[in-house]
Amino acid sequence: MPPSSRGSRVGAPSDSDSDSDSVPQTYHLPLPPPDHNPIEIPDQNQNPDQDRTDLISHLPDCVLSTIISLLPIRDSIRTGILSSRFRHLWKQNPLHLDDSTIPRSLRYTTSQVVTCIATVHPGPIHSTRISQFDLDFRRKLDDLIETLTRKGTKELSLGFGYKGVRRYRLPLSLLQCQTLRKVSLSDCFFPPSPFLDSSFPNLRELTLEFVFLWDDLLHCLLKSCTHLEVLQLMNCAGLQYLRINCAKLQKLTIHEEGYGTHAKEVVIENAPELRSLRLGEFTVEYTRISVQHVKKLEVLGFFSMNATMRIGNTFTKIYNQHVMSVNGSMGLPTVKKLAILVDFGNGSQCSLLPSVLRCFPCLERLDIKCIRSIGPGPDEGFWEQQAPFGFFEHHLRYVTMINFSELSAEMQFLKFFIHHGRVLERITFVCPHKLTDTWQKTMRRELSLLNCASINPEVVFLRESDSCEWVPLFYRLPGA
Repeated sequence: MPPSSRGSRVGAPSDSDSDSDSVPQTYHLPLPPPDHNPIEIPDQNQNPDQDRTDLISHLPDCVLSTIISLLPIRDSIRTGILSSRFRHLWKQNPLHLDDSTIPRSLRYTTSQVVTCIATVHPGPIHSTRISQFDLDFRRKLDDLIETLTRKGTKELSLGFGYKGVRRYRLPLSLLQCQTLRKVSLSDCFFPPSPFLDSSFPNLRELTLEFVFLWDDLLHCLLKSCTHLEVLQLMNCAGLQYLRINCAKLQKLTIHEEGYGTHAKEVVIENAPELRSLRLGEFTVEYTRISVQHVKKLEVLGFFSMNATMRIGNTFTKIYNQHVMSVNGSMGLPTVKKLAILVDFGNGSQCSLLPSVLRCFPCLERLDIKCIRSIGPGPDEGFWEQQAPFGFFEHHLRYVTMINFSELSAEMQFLKFFIHHGRVLERITFVCPHKLTDTWQKTMRRELSLLNCASINPEVVFLRESDSCEWVPLFYRLPGA
C-alpha cells in the first residue's frame, strides 16, 4: 500500500511518528457535520402546524393516579378540567376523612355528610377521624363503621368528648376488621363477644382513652393483636391486675389523671422489644409496677423513688418497703430519656438520687419534676461531695427542672450539673410563679453560669402555662 493511502486512514500513525518514541502519538477522530443531530428532536419552528407531543397523555392510569394522589383533594378534583381522562381518576385515590374540618354550624348534619361521602366514594378510605358525631345517631355511626371496614380502612379514630359520661358501644364489624393498622378509641366500650379473641388481627397501634376495660377483656385483645407495637391506656377504669405479653410491643403508655381509675398492679411479663415506658404520676404512685425486659428500653418516665416498682434487676421496691434497693452493677445503658419525680425536701430521696442517676450512664435528656414538700432536705454541701456521673462527659445535653421553686437543695443540684456537664446544651426551668427580668438575672448569677463546664449552654425560663413552648417528656412524641 502506498504511503499516501496509509496516511489517509483515520487514526493511523504517520511514518514520522513511528520513528520517534519520545513524541506522544496523536489520534484524530472524525467529527460529525454541523447540521447532524444525533437525537431526533422535532423542530416546532419548521412546522408550526405540527401537533406537539403530549407526554402526560401517554402515561398509564396507575402513574397518573399516583401523581394526582400527591395533590390535595380539592386540587386533584380540579385536574378534571385539563383532560376528560383525568375526570374520574381522582375517584380511585385513597380518601382521608376528618369530620373536624366540617364547620360547627353544620355539626348536626355531620353524620349525614360523612356517611354520604364514605358511601359514594368508589375508592379506598385509608383513614377516618370522627370527633363531632352526635350519639343520638348511633345507628348511622354503626352503618358508617361497617362501610369503612368494607372499604379497607387502615386508620380509625373515634372520640366524642364526653370523658366517660356517655359511651358508644363498638359494633362487631369493627372488631373483625382485617385491614386496620391504627385505632384510637375514646368514650367507647367493648361489647361482650366471643370474637374478642380474634379482634384486630393486624393492628399495630392501639390507643384507649376513657374506655371501660376489665382484665380478661384486655388480655383477649392483646392476645389477638400479635403485631401490636404501640399501646396507650389513658384514664381507662376497670382494670385491676394487668398482665402484658406482647412480643412486638415497643411503646407502652399508662396514664391516669386522678385517684380511683388506676390499676392495682401492672406486670410487663413478655415485651422483649419494649423501648418506651411512659407512666403517669398517679400510676407510679398508686400502682405496683414490674418490668422484666429492659434490654432495649430507651425512654422511661415518670420514675418515682417513692413508688412500689421493680425494673429488671436494677431497681426494686417491695410493697410496704420504705427504701428502694438500687443495684448499680445492673445499670440501664440503653435509656436515653428519663423523667423522674423528686422531693428535694426529703433527705432520704435526695441521698438516693445519685445512686439512681448512676444507673443511666448514657442519658441524653433528663426531666425532673419537683414535688413540693416542707422538709430539711440533704445536708449542705451534699452535692459537692458527689463524684461526676458517667453521662456528664459525652451524653447529657438537655435538663429540664419542672415546678422549680428555688429550694436550696434544688439550687445545689443544678449547680452540680452545670459544673460537670461538658456537653450540656440547654437548661429549662418551668416555674409556677410569674417571671421577671430581675428574677431571671438573679437566678443566672446564683447558678454560677460563668463556671459552666460546657460552652455557652442555653438557659430558658418558662411558666407552667407556657405549654406551647415546653412539652414534658410524658407527652413528647419524637422518640417517646
